[in-house]
Amino acid sequence: MISRIAAVVLLAGAGGGLGGVAAAQPVEFPKPNYCFAFLHAVAGRPELPEAEAMDIQKRHLAHLGWLWEKGWLEAAGPIVTAGGPRGILISHCKSVAEANELASADPAVQNKRLYVESHFWAGPAGIGERYRKEKAAKPDAEDRMTKHALVLLRKSATWSGWPPAEVFEAHFAHIAALKKAANAVAVGPFIEGGEWLGVFVFRDTPLDDARRLAQQDPMVRGGFARLEAYEWLVADGVFPER
Repeated sequence: MISRIAAVVLLAGAGGGLGGVAAAQPVEFPKPNYCFAFLHAVAGRPELPEAEAMDIQKRHLAHLGWLWEKGWLEAAGPIVTAGGPRGILISHCKSVAEANELASADPAVQNKRLYVESHFWAGPAGIGERYRKEKAAKPDAEDRMTKHALVLLRKSATWSGWPPAEVFEAHFAHIAALKKAANAVAVGPFIEGGEWLGVFVFRDTPLDDARRLAQQDPMVRGGFARLEAYEWLVADGVFPER
């Protein structure tokens, strides 16, 4: 049976009062084990000649390869759904400032095509491990990029503080059910994430189906959170086997 403490701890750290609801204070914060970074397009960026754009893209990919080789980056890939972030990076980091600094050395950031937004994230252990082993065994093998449904939980427009403890309990039970019955390969909260509350990553799941699954979350149904859903391309083998 899932404990109330575990349920409350799951989303601890995003801030906000309870707005008169009985306090549901976490006993401890979940320990973040990654930095989760959004790469956003710079607003109003000009169109570039094709050759210049291709050169920046080539150097952008080379920078990501360097971050992976130094053991910092564990997952990276573009968002292919319009209207949201342009890409996602998941890394081991000592601080959000470190994550922003390393990601901001990217030529696409240096040339003001993208900007970085990083947060501490408590995700599943082992991200990137299987991919590294497979790459070590076959270093010349071409990456198999696969579509994953990325669903982000964000504070609702009417957010006024944490929900009652029973909503947390139901939220955590919903996540446990998704991990068991659906292809949820990575679920976890942002720590001090501002507007961002948490992330669901689904493998082999159409985006509309992933959105419907996430919409059943009690945090969403209760009006405390809203969803943003995107298709994310990432190398096969990055996420641990279920």
